[in-house]
Amino acid sequence: MKNNKRFWGAMALSVMMVVLAACGGNGSAKPAETTGPANAASTPVTTSGINWGERIAANKAAGEITTMTSFNYSANIANTNAWIADELGFFKELGLNVSVMPGLSADAMKLLAVGKLQVAHAGSASEVAQSVANGAEIKGILAMAPVGLSVLITLEESGIKTVKDLEGKMIGYKGAMPAHITAMLKKGGADLSKIKQVGVGFDPTILKTTEVVAITGFKSNEPYQLEKLGYKVRILDPEELGVNTSFGIVAANNDFAAKHPTAVEDYLRALLKAQEWIVKNPAETIKILEKRAGGNYNVEIESNRLKVETGLIETAKHKGVGLGVFTKEQWQSEINILNESGVLMKPVTAEQVADAQYISKVYDGEKLVWPEQAAKK
Repeated sequence: MKNNKRFWGAMALSVMMVVLAACGGNGSAKPAETTGPANAASTPVTTSGINWGERIAANKAAGEITTMTSFNYSANIANTNAWIADELGFFKELGLNVSVMPGLSADAMKLLAVGKLQVAHAGSASEVAQSVANGAEIKGILAMAPVGLSVLITLEESGIKTVKDLEGKMIGYKGAMPAHITAMLKKGGADLSKIKQVGVGFDPTILKTTEVVAITGFKSNEPYQLEKLGYKVRILDPEELGVNTSFGIVAANNDFAAKHPTAVEDYLRALLKAQEWIVKNPAETIKILEKRAGGNYNVEIESNRLKVETGLIETAKHKGVGLGVFTKEQWQSEINILNESGVLMKPVTAEQVADAQYISKVYDGEKLVWPEQAAKK
């Protein structure tokens, strides 16, 4: 991973500790040979209105782009896409100088807001909305799937069947309590003052060994882990109470995006190029993530996570448009729930929270536009 003095110098001590711990793995693995045309950066070929020679020069002029994943080296979409785009040289092919850092979305949103990151990954659109409501000058620029992934997980033996059953009990979260989970609790009629919320680690068996009776997690992860260990689980899904959300979110710092729009657009282009490769090479994808993590990597669990999430994004994709393209209505529907539930510091709108201009330029219909396509014409 590249040294970023500007990043380290301005970070608060608490966040520095999180990032430094996360960076303990082999995040600086040497990229493999890119699959694209070797002369793409030097040959100014125009396709879909893009002069790639000029585009690549503009992207290089944008300087270093520091980004952070929302859940370290896990096989989450679109975190995985960033690691693969870096490994296979897709960022470099477009003239982008990207430094990918492992982290958690709660930290990533804070650092993006203060300009220490230029682009960052979030677990859901709700996290971006919450940050904007708190005054962050950021916007969502990619939504890989317009469906929810984050849920509350409890053991069947706990007897908890509804969110009201959580009153008088303790629930755990990772990093920060997701806004849409809070909205679910409120919409289900639970009294939040009667529910103790605590930060917990990443071991879901805490449900068996402590007073924590429910934890935040992902449909693609913790239920599978617990069931493999022989536990029967119950899911409290926000969508069952009408709290719709999404996953595979990428956000950009507004100031950086305004100054370097093509760099933001092509960051997404590289992620989606990586997605095409990931779908065809899931086993190789997991090997790359394991190498990047530098050990202590559960291949079986992460393989399941990747399988579940790639399946979800394909089935939930908006018809007639490329993967990751979102609508204003999609974001506004989620924001409305957060506004009505009183989760946000102040009301916000989809226009304040998301900007579709970058992802809308990545495709020609449903076909991803890439320099190599021009070289074949």
